[in-house]
Amino acid sequence: MRRLLAVAVGAVAAAFGAVILGEYQLDGPTPLVAGALFGLILAELVTAVAKSRDPAMAGACAVLASAGMTWGAWLSTGPDEDWSFVPGLAWVGVALAAAAAAVWVRSPARRAGGSRRVR
Repeated sequence: MRRLLAVAVGAVAAAFGAVILGEYQLDGPTPLVAGALFGLILAELVTAVAKSRDPAMAGACAVLASAGMTWGAWLSTGPDEDWSFVPGLAWVGVALAAAAAAVWVRSPARRAGGSRRVR
C-alpha cells in the first residue's frame, strides 16, 4: 500500500513539476540541468514515501520523471505548437531525468527510511 501511495504522490509531483517547467524556455543547457534535478527530486520524494529502493520503484520513478519532463518540454513550446518545436536538448533532458531518477533510487548511498546505520 505504501508503494502505491508513493507512486501516486510521485505522479502528482511530476505533473506539478511539468507545469512549472512549462513556464520556462528549455533551450541551451537548461533542459539538461532541469532534467537531472527533476529526476533527483522526484526520486527522493517517492523513495521517502515508499521507504523502498527496489527495482520496481526505480522503474516507476524513471517513468514518472520522463513523463513529467516530456510534458514540461511540450508545455514550454506554447499552447499552439506541436512536438517539432521541442528543442533537441530537451529530449536529452527527458532521458537524463529518467536516468537520474533510476540511479538515485538504486544508489547504494541511499538508505530506506527505517534501515539501520552501519558503524
